[in-house]
Formats: sequence, structure tokens, C-alpha cells
Amino acid sequence: MKFLSNHSLLDEEVIKQTAESLMDYRSHLEAVSKKTDYADPECSIQLPFDDTLLSEAQTVVEKIKTPTLQYVVIIGIGGSNLGTQAVYNAIAGSMSLLYDRLPKLLFLDTVSDERMTAVVRMLSRMPSKEDFAIITISKSGGTTETIANTEVLWKSLDKQFSDIRDRLCFITDEESKLWNAAKENKGQRISVPKLVGGRYSVMSAVGLVPLLLGKIDVEALREGARNAVADGVSDDLTKNYSLISAVCTHLHAGKGRTIHNSFVYATKLESLGKWYRQLMGESIGKEKDLDGNVVHAGLTPIVSIGSTDLHSMAQLYYGGPDDKFTNIVYSFKGDINLVPREMKMPGLVEDIGGKSLEGITTAIVGGVKAAYESKQRPYIEIDMEGITPYELGYYLQFRMIEMMYLARLMNVNAFNQPAVEDYKEATRKLLKK
Repeated sequence: MKFLSNHSLLDEEVIKQTAESLMDYRSHLEAVSKKTDYADPECSIQLPFDDTLLSEAQTVVEKIKTPTLQYVVIIGIGGSNLGTQAVYNAIAGSMSLLYDRLPKLLFLDTVSDERMTAVVRMLSRMPSKEDFAIITISKSGGTTETIANTEVLWKSLDKQFSDIRDRLCFITDEESKLWNAAKENKGQRISVPKLVGGRYSVMSAVGLVPLLLGKIDVEALREGARNAVADGVSDDLTKNYSLISAVCTHLHAGKGRTIHNSFVYATKLESLGKWYRQLMGESIGKEKDLDGNVVHAGLTPIVSIGSTDLHSMAQLYYGGPDDKFTNIVYSFKGDINLVPREMKMPGLVEDIGGKSLEGITTAIVGGVKAAYESKQRPYIEIDMEGITPYELGYYLQFRMIEMMYLARLMNVNAFNQPAVEDYKEATRKLLKK
């Protein structure tokens, strides 16, 4: 992955000085990364090194996997879903349902009659229950949406296949209510380390089990993540992208640029942008700081898709308020589809004949960067150098460590989410009625 911050419009000396203020915390992260006890709030950075965890995930997968497996339904929400979906959609593609690639991963990430009806109809047509698997993920074991979806799907498929308990897998905290219920129903179970929060859990069983079932190269994913940890705890600022990115984001927030725009140039990276949106929103959007003061801290993360949103949002980005800091994320590696040199409608657009669609998009990104520069709007760019499991693993881990640094700069807790309980508690009270 290439990380370029030369158009951040920030003074290099200020970046360096701010980064150096985090060196004690960097040393702490380096120490945590070498542990194996999952005893620190930042312990998620130990996950890519945990071969025992990988072995446990592989054991569970071997018990679920069948020769005819066609669909894997992941029932989860937020951190229990977004990381896995980001990796799968990036590798399988945004049009994966139209491809022959099997098995396919389906995500039930909200309560929706439309989605549930479609999934039930699809799975009910399968010749055998061995053609599908269902993974329920809830760290707490009591997520309303997740449990509701599991119960509906389970009952619906039991009508067709009599008993589908052997097609179920539950990923949750050990000894949660869901863990114990799974044990009673003889379903497959695997736990998540207690201090690993959902938005930091993609390298745990939360991501490994469904991605292994989906035939994603998790070894390469973990290798990328390990290298991102090594770089992210390094005292060499030329390769510690996590630290520099956090500093740039923080400095721009101090200048009033409190909207963080992930501008991804591939539709199959949209889920990656949404994963990062949750990571930033939940990690630094806090009512109180580490000292207990009410600060209402936070940045507003948004996701833009290139080049679609150039025709819906670029006018705002270039002509509107200077309150956004943009990260341009792309990877151009193929020349698969070419515009014919002898076009059916010649003369409508010049200079596209014989050009690949990716080549055209590359030119568009160049134009986008030139426009940002002419308008004096700051951006950094990230070239993933291929949308592969390795690069995705590196990117995910780079962002998770970045968020730890950013939270430290903002003096907030990157790992809790107390405000989310407000809607959950209100929902439970309404359901009682």
C-alpha cells in the first residue's frame, strides 16, 4: 500500500512534532503487539499473530463446510458484519450475486421483511440443508436485530428441512446467553476475546470463519495485517502510515475540517468505506473525554464512490464549505474492458477509443486530484496496489491502529460505545409493551 500525504496542506514540521507527542503511546502499542494475553484495550492488534485462533476457526469451518455448500448467511450488525462484508465484497465484487463463484456470502445486517423473505425463498429451494450454512454473530449475545433474524430464519428453514441445527454456527463472547443457548442446541460455537470490540474484530473468528467458508485467502489477509501492525508501531515515521494519517486528520479537525470523506474509486470498495465509517464514528464520537469532561468529541465520516459521486457531490466538495478532509482510495491493476477504437457512436466523447475502463478511471482520479489542488482543498491518497486479501488485511489493520492514535490525540476512549446503549435500552422498553 502506498500512502501519500504531500497534498495534505499541512506543515511537515507540525506533522512531525504532533507525531512525536504520541511516541509514548506508540511504545505502548508496540509492547501490546508482542503480547498474547488479550489483556489490554488495544489487544485486537494481537489477533493477526494468533495461530491458535486461526486453527480453532479452521476446525469450526471443517465441521460446517460441505461439498455442495452454496450460500453462507451471516447474521450480524455493525462490527459483527461490516469487516467481513468489506473483505468479501472487495474480493468477490459488487456484482457477486451474478457470478458463478461459490459459495456466496449473504448478509442479514438489519431487520427487514424484504431481505428475510428473499433469503428464505432462496434457501428453501436448495435440494439439501448441506447447501447452506448460517453464522450468527453477536459479541454481547443479546443484539435484538441479530437474535430476531436468527429466530425467523431458523424457524422458516426448519419447516423445509426438519432440523438445521447442524448448519448453524454462533460467534459470541464465551459464557454469554447466546453462547449457552448455542451449547444447548448443539450448534457450533467459537468465542471472541473479551476485550476485542466488534469494530476491531475482523481478524478474529468474526471475520475468519465466514471468510474461510467463502474461500477467501485468510492467510494472506493476516499477513497483510501483521505487516501493518509492524509499520503501525514503528518509530520510523516514513512507514508508520497509521500515525501520520491520524495526525493529519487531527490537525485538519483543529482547522474546522470535521467531515472525513473516504472517496473510494471502485464500487466493490464501498463496504470498506462503510466499515471505516463505523470504526471512526464509534471510536471517537464521544460525549466525554478520558478525564470525564463533557466534550461531545467526534468527526463525521462519510463515504463517496468514484466516479458516481463526482456527479452528485463534487460540486459541494469543491464549491461548498471547506470543512472536509478527503482520503482518496484506489487500486488500478487491470485493462479488462476496452472502449472499441471503432465506436458505434463516434464523436460524442473524444479520446476514449481504445482506452480501458480502468484507464479512464485513472484519468478521472488524476482530474479529481488536480481539482482539489486548484481549489486548495486538502487530501491524502492511498493506492492499495491491488485489491487482494493481503492489501485488504494491511488496509484494515492500518486503519484500526490509526484510530487508536487519533483517539489518543483527541483524549477519548477508542474502545467503548456507551451512547449506543441509549437506543438499545429504549428499544427493549418498547418491546415489553
